[in-house]
Amino acid sequence: MRAFGRSAYGTGRVSRQRVSIALVVDASPDRAFSAEDLAALVRLDDPGIGLATVYRALAAMESSGFIEPVGERNGAVVYARCVDAGHHHHVVCTCCGMVEDAECPVGGTSAGANGFRITGHRLVLYGICPSCQRAAPEPGDEPGRGRFRVRPASRRAG
Repeated sequence: MRAFGRSAYGTGRVSRQRVSIALVVDASPDRAFSAEDLAALVRLDDPGIGLATVYRALAAMESSGFIEPVGERNGAVVYARCVDAGHHHHVVCTCCGMVEDAECPVGGTSAGANGFRITGHRLVLYGICPSCQRAAPEPGDEPGRGRFRVRPASRRAG
């Protein structure tokens, strides 16, 4: 279990609670989740794990590359498990929250616009998965208005 925790948290501290949290994240690699979603699932097995512990674990897992933010829902950051260790992006269903890895549609990072030397980028694609398309809403309803409703993360001043 500790070895698994190492892969989720890198060099960070690996407690029993953090292992439990990482196991829940790893068990559902194809769904986006918020801290509150994750806390509710973790508490099914360990009711003593608090939301603050989940937030700290999420920060550590994001730092290690185990998860990545893929948008927001109702003002909360939504994350996805990074199954592919190589450079990739995610496509998120705005109806159900399904997440899949997507190859990078951006070319090389050596030549940037206006003289910039590109050092990195982050891209999340949003759409409606085949399953949700088959269960299409009534004609005239706007697509992507399902119960999940993920939106791109708002740009924050930094």
